Amino acid sequence: MHILSFCMDYFFNRLRYVGHLPRSFPSAIPVDNIGYLPHKREWIDFRFSSYNFSFILSGGGEYWRDGVRWRVEAPCVLTQAPGVLQEYGPAGEWEELFLIYSGKRISALNKAGLIRPDKPVWHIRDIGPTRARLLELRQIAAGGQERGLADRIDRLCELMVIESMLGETNDPVDLEERAIAAIRDDVKSHFRERHDFHALARKHGLSASTFRRRWFEHVGMPPAHYLMSLRIKEACRLLVETRMTVGEIAEASGFHDPFYFYRRFRLEMGMTATAYRQNHQSPLSLNVQN
Repeated sequence: MHILSFCMDYFFNRLRYVGHLPRSFPSAIPVDNIGYLPHKREWIDFRFSSYNFSFILSGGGEYWRDGVRWRVEAPCVLTQAPGVLQEYGPAGEWEELFLIYSGKRISALNKAGLIRPDKPVWHIRDIGPTRARLLELRQIAAGGQERGLADRIDRLCELMVIESMLGETNDPVDLEERAIAAIRDDVKSHFRERHDFHALARKHGLSASTFRRRWFEHVGMPPAHYLMSLRIKEACRLLVETRMTVGEIAEASGFHDPFYFYRRFRLEMGMTATAYRQNHQSPLSLNVQN
């Protein structure tokens, strides 16, 4: 294929190799492959040998690495490191521009400050600069200038990554708040079940320390106490509104050990479950069937 016809169409295909193009002014981090997927629908579950940058221009989904989940919401950048199992994909579809660098460029990428081992996903405040670079890449490909083509592509790709980092949103707290809200909603909806809060934190991309700190800021009590309060609240409701036995109420409220329920209820409410029922159940509630 002639190089100019190749350049005209590589943005409209899944993947095109540009690593072999001649460089007049070689960059320390030449890009090997580049591609644009306006309607990506498939999920990726793979260990790459390369280091990749995926610019998510619209849409959203999820990214999983080492058992940790990140929520993907455009505009943002995902990275894929070599040798690490990564699973990611859209909820429906998303628009993606991806850059692939050979694994042998890891040292140069790291030296340039473009590798963030602790941050495989970051959000961009303004997608405008990235779309402007995408347009520049298309114009270069269609410009008929064979000499210097690869040099311009290398620099533009590097500039896109740098601009995404410079334009990173400074509002990580909002993402943490949303993660805490999601965990809280999950626990509230399934308070009868046992919960591994450390696992829930990892699932939502929070470290254990960040989870504990942010949870207490928003909920005002440790997560185990919050779960207990939901169960006790449900037990109080059932004691007043139903004719269920105390043992049945214990089970229905998420306490699988009735003796633990008896002790815990008295500790939390200052009286036994039976006394609570006698003090709060009205004649009308006695007619309510369980």
